[in-house]
Amino acid sequence: MNVLLIFLLFFLFYMLAKLILNEAIYIPLPLSTIRKMLRLAKVNKKDLLYDLGAGDGRVILTAAKEFGCKAVGIERSALLAAICRWRIKKEGLQDKVKVIEKNYFDVDLSKATVVTAYLSKKQNKLLVPKLKRELKKGTRVVSASHVFPGLREMKKIKTGHFYTYLYKI
Repeated sequence: MNVLLIFLLFFLFYMLAKLILNEAIYIPLPLSTIRKMLRLAKVNKKDLLYDLGAGDGRVILTAAKEFGCKAVGIERSALLAAICRWRIKKEGLQDKVKVIEKNYFDVDLSKATVVTAYLSKKQNKLLVPKLKRELKKGTRVVSASHVFPGLREMKKIKTGHFYTYLYKI
């Protein structure tokens, strides 16, 4: 019982710290939302998708399995990156999917043809200069829930209880 209470208190402290710092919190997207995001970006087998803040890997796995593209997840949490690697191996997708255990600000995104994100307003705003600097013309950027201020919005769709935004560099 004490272990559970300690875990619960740690988790609540972690969530509170993330909220105070206005950072993205790990909240898995429903698969239906992920599929809508990937359809919105018109992901196909020619694409190389980068998912910023990959969490448990559900976006990169869905992109590879259902849309046929290669995918890279960028996740700074060692625990979530380990879960991603385990799921990639379990699905037998090592030739199409990989995860990089780093902060996405420290990863070169220039090879991406599609970038997906489910981050905070603050993180999106901070990412705009990097996206403009590193992404090639024509790269599609899809954001669940929050806008990328300063990027050219192509389309907005309702996905669950929030909107998803498509941008083109």
